[in-house]
Amino acid sequence: MRKFIYILAALLLGSCMSDNTSFLYDGGISLELAQHRKENIHNLQYVLHFNIPQHKDSAISANIDIAFTLEHPQEVIVDYRELENIKTVTANGNPTSYKLHNEHIIIPKKALQNGENHIEVTFIAANQSLNRRDEFLYTLLVPDRARTVFPCFDQPDLKATFSLSLQVPQEWTAVSNSPVVNQSVSEEENSSNLSGSSKKTFVFAPTEPLSTYLFSFVAGKFSSETYNDGKHTFTAYHRETDPHRIAQLPTIFNQVAMSLAWLEDYTGVPYPFAKYDFIILPGFQYGGMEHTGATLYNDGRMFLSKNPTPDEELGRAELIAHETAHMWFGDFVTMKWFNDVWTKEVFANYFAQRITEPLFPGINHRLNWLKSITTSALGEDRTLGGTSIRQPLDNMSNAGLVYNNIIYNKAPVMLEKLVELMGEEAFREGIHDYLVTYGYNNATWDDLVKILDSKCDEDLAAFSDVWVNSNGMPFIDFSIVRDTLLVKQSDPYGRGLTWPQSFKVGVTEVKMSGAETKVAIGGNAQYVVPNSDGRGYGYFRYDAASLQWMLENWGAIADETCRQAQLMNLQEAFQHREIGAQEWLNSLLKGLPDETNALLASTICGYIGAPLAEVEDRGVEKALWKLAQAHPLKSCRQQLLRTLISGAQESFVRGELYKIWEDANHPLLGENDYMSLAYELAIQNPDKQKEIIAIQAARITNPDRKLQFEFIARATTPDTLEQEQLFNLLLQAENRRVEPWALKTLGYLCHRNREGQAVKYIRPALDSLKYIQRTSDIFFPQNWTRTLLGSRHSARALVEVDKFFEDNPRYPALLRSKILQASWSLQRRAGDGYSPK
Repeated sequence: MRKFIYILAALLLGSCMSDNTSFLYDGGISLELAQHRKENIHNLQYVLHFNIPQHKDSAISANIDIAFTLEHPQEVIVDYRELENIKTVTANGNPTSYKLHNEHIIIPKKALQNGENHIEVTFIAANQSLNRRDEFLYTLLVPDRARTVFPCFDQPDLKATFSLSLQVPQEWTAVSNSPVVNQSVSEEENSSNLSGSSKKTFVFAPTEPLSTYLFSFVAGKFSSETYNDGKHTFTAYHRETDPHRIAQLPTIFNQVAMSLAWLEDYTGVPYPFAKYDFIILPGFQYGGMEHTGATLYNDGRMFLSKNPTPDEELGRAELIAHETAHMWFGDFVTMKWFNDVWTKEVFANYFAQRITEPLFPGINHRLNWLKSITTSALGEDRTLGGTSIRQPLDNMSNAGLVYNNIIYNKAPVMLEKLVELMGEEAFREGIHDYLVTYGYNNATWDDLVKILDSKCDEDLAAFSDVWVNSNGMPFIDFSIVRDTLLVKQSDPYGRGLTWPQSFKVGVTEVKMSGAETKVAIGGNAQYVVPNSDGRGYGYFRYDAASLQWMLENWGAIADETCRQAQLMNLQEAFQHREIGAQEWLNSLLKGLPDETNALLASTICGYIGAPLAEVEDRGVEKALWKLAQAHPLKSCRQQLLRTLISGAQESFVRGELYKIWEDANHPLLGENDYMSLAYELAIQNPDKQKEIIAIQAARITNPDRKLQFEFIARATTPDTLEQEQLFNLLLQAENRRVEPWALKTLGYLCHRNREGQAVKYIRPALDSLKYIQRTSDIFFPQNWTRTLLGSRHSARALVEVDKFFEDNPRYPALLRSKILQASWSLQRRAGDGYSPK
């Protein structure tokens, strides 16, 4: 019967679909549909109710009243992906002959009227974006997942107020974007009309105007603590049971308060929402998500081990500052369309770095910027899958695919250059005007550029065209002729683009405004030290003599920022096959023992993994093991141990790691380290796999972490049939609901010790990528391909990727870019990587 209804609906729709309007009925939300609705739908309000049962497999019944005004009666298209879950639809209190088609509820013109209208729908909420666990659930609706939970207009420029009520089990609590205005307890009747379990109802105040992707609620068994900074009150909800981790909440509260204070002062705009509560969730998909009043954070990023590294401490503060910056940039002012989603991420990451500076006065923050922002951008920009910052987007169903390290990290590099170009004071004035002009509304990057352009004499539109609208990065070459430095930049894609920017070479300032420039230098310089202040962006290519000198002498460079910049330049040279794995590894190991800066030591440890995986001689692992016992920096010893845990092949080192796991009392390792070590040891010692997993599981007391361990540990089985069955399970959406756990599981199935047998997973994993993108959250397709391909070494793996592209010549560009990014190391080893052509 259901199939007949859909066929009938499609036939009926044919009569109202002219050639000019058929795009309105496409699946997802086309750009044309979004523009059409924005022109006609106004004063939007949602009133929602969800009845959440005790058990995660039981259906959640719900209803919604969508109120809006029309200037004249017309057909209205409402988004809802789970059409089979609809129970009833009425328009203005009357039953209506609505149609269901292509993820839409179509309300006919005759059911609507001039002025105010109400569409009421009763339905069953689908589970994809409800993230249901045994004792809690949370919504995650970015970018277009609101339509998987409830009927709505799921586009960012139709902001609305949301009025929510939740009925939950009595022992649960509930959090949403706005404050609770009423709570009540009632008895719920069961299907036999007998007294059922007690339920609690939470009624929340109407929100400020929000885009659908920012609407959120969380319900379940949580502990909570509240903090007041004298101006704002914050409540944290969590499920942590470790007293050491819970004791970190005052630090977290303080960093939230300081982030708010910094942004209020810098922007001149007070915090624009009713409250700032946050929920720390086990197994959360992202580091954080900026829902107003109900910001979500990953527990592993917020609750640190007893011996956190400086990177981890900085990372937590930057994460908090990032999500807090979104309250102004993304929540208060939101992009009109998701092609401009980067306009919220660029400010969040740019300001996160600046907000963190006063929290860590002893840190070299320029060095940290290079390490956390520039390095990540280069890592993606160098690949054949690199994109422009601003990307075209035809339909919201593809919006999640525009997220990448380009929008998160190259965009802040661009913004820093823009601020340098126009001046700090003019930029700050422009940002204030932008927020005041578009507050509780939507804006484009071009809207912002117009405001910033009015504050300075520079041609920001031309600057934006190359930095924002074009992909790739400049290749920058240097040569010295007597007392003159010649600097040339080239476009590796042959378009003739030039990237305006300034940086230092040694102590000499270089300003690039065209393809080349000449700068007078004193003395008889023999070697080039490019981008010595770290302000530049691109592939800085040493001449042969400078490259060899730098490999031998980078560790002796006194300036820490310059030392970091040269390490990055050398890493790019390795990635572009200018230096070999053994040569690069030798250079890193020569400089690491004397490195005294913890962030620089962390950079070196991070670079060791790639060449270590390529060299034949595993004896170098003994040197790393020795350094892991003796390096003067505790954080370096800790990171070297983690490097060896994930990559050791040498028998002596593996034996020492086994002893560490058996003793389970190493001063630098925490529970997560021992879980990772158990996975590795179980794979390396198949005869002891069951014993290792059982012992480690018994050590874990927190119920959420125990579930995590048991989920992932299945991948350590030595039985190849069980491995294949587990992989096939991961191809099904319901088995990937806790996405970080699913990725870890895939990673161990594709473990380096299983390279030969795991090649067979590549093709089915890529064949499933479209389905995976549809049924997962925004970062998962990229992380899936990286986990699948990122650490591969065999030529067979590249053959599988190439064959996939041969068989799919018209594969969607945004998904294709994810595969190309992930397969960089394979392309690089084959000599097919990114290079000027």
